[in-house]
Amino acid sequence: MKIVFREPAEPFTFFSYSDFLILIIINLILYILIKKKWLKLNKIIIGLFFLILAPGISTQIELNNVHNKFETVDGFNVLYLLFKIPIWWIIGVLHICLINIKIKNYHQAE
Repeated sequence: MKIVFREPAEPFTFFSYSDFLILIIINLILYILIKKKWLKLNKIIIGLFFLILAPGISTQIELNNVHNKFETVDGFNVLYLLFKIPIWWIIGVLHICLINIKIKNYHQAE
């Protein structure tokens, strides 16, 4: 059986299966925070997740996967990792915008 979480990302795709799992876990945590109405804490946690934790964890998982798959690892095998960090930042900014819209709609409905 092939373990999909141990495979590095394919060429020209910056996300692997482990990145999608990280994104799903972060979305579940944010959903719980919104339901608990911890709005001020929510933006701080989003910033920590998408600016520091998610890119770091994602990059570390990807480096481990590349080292497990390829015998020789040089700079070109992992060059795409430089672009993963700004992509996580863009996803974080989009999440902040979507949560602000959701919060505004929630307050208008009350």
